[in-house]
Amino acid sequence: MSLAASGIVTSIVPFDPTYGITIVASVMLAVIVCAMVAFALGPVVSSYRSGTSSATESSATPTAEPSDD
Repeated sequence: MSLAASGIVTSIVPFDPTYGITIVASVMLAVIVCAMVAFALGPVVSSYRSGTSSATESSATPTAEPSDD
């Protein structure tokens, strides 16, 4: 009975489950890495496309502050 059941299972599953788990894990890792890269490069691309300068460049120009007198 178990020999026939294992033959049925091997005919239903066309590949080794280890390969399936490896493929799913690889795809999930690629998605996570792409998301991390997108979050890291998002501010750079956003400031480049909008034409605004970064905070360090805008703070280099002196601004008038109210006096305490």
